[in-house]
Amino acid sequence: MNNSYKNIIVGLLHLKGVGRHKVKHLLEMIQDPQSLSLLEIVAIGQTFQIISNQIKQDEIRAAVDFANVLIYDCEQKKINYITYLDKDFPESMNFNDGPILLFYQGDLNSLNSPKRAAVIGSRQPSPTGLDFAYNAAKTLAENDFVVISGLAVGCDTQAHLGCLSGGGKTVAFLPSGLSPVYPHANQFLAEKILSQNGCLMTEYNHQEKVQPYKFIERDRIQSATCHFVIVSNFSPLGGTIHTLEYCQKYRKTIYASPSIYKESKNGFEMLNKKNITYHILDNSALKKLIENFKENY
Repeated sequence: MNNSYKNIIVGLLHLKGVGRHKVKHLLEMIQDPQSLSLLEIVAIGQTFQIISNQIKQDEIRAAVDFANVLIYDCEQKKINYITYLDKDFPESMNFNDGPILLFYQGDLNSLNSPKRAAVIGSRQPSPTGLDFAYNAAKTLAENDFVVISGLAVGCDTQAHLGCLSGGGKTVAFLPSGLSPVYPHANQFLAEKILSQNGCLMTEYNHQEKVQPYKFIERDRIQSATCHFVIVSNFSPLGGTIHTLEYCQKYRKTIYASPSIYKESKNGFEMLNKKNITYHILDNSALKKLIENFKENY
């Protein structure tokens, strides 16, 4: 597939009020979008009331220019990009409400691993929470799991480091573009992930600003692409709760230890109120579960 699909999707997403759902709906209606200009595609979208008629031709031309410049800039910065229509798009990303465009660096094939687990938690964990995230990720890596997390300070950082210590590959889903990464304090960790054949991935281009809703959008991908989630410290109002809510939507099992349950009881009580199921396993039982995991889980 040539770059025209990427240009079309980047251009459409740049238009006001056009998100991934509208883009996917529109492109599914058109037999051969690559044979049409963005102006023609938008005209079809406006005819079927998928795209607002308030969008004018000069805005569409600006979107075309933006797409061309962004893709060139990505190539200069060695940022790869792939759409849901590309044959190499990871199968694990083909979920309900999945992304249609991804920017990434590193080994994209990590997302096709038959064993993937997310390790997540608070940005301000206890010493117990830090150790739990690190050791859980290390055990996962030693058992050939790809470890998924979000590159945030705190538990995410320990999850990535634990995985790397165990000789594994880890994938970081970011709520920002890749140049620079967010948070900036973890630039060195991002480079270390890449040096060990892991992957940095995001839905957002490097010209976009970090915004609160993007953290929640990122959380849905963490949940959807793993086989199960191991959670360390979290609070009822923290960002981790969003990933755990998505676990219910995508039918992913949540695990934690008794010590984490004790320290984060308010968080688990919130899960109870939301009817989100979780399992509390001691360290030996969790280790056994990881070791005995089957690919058809």
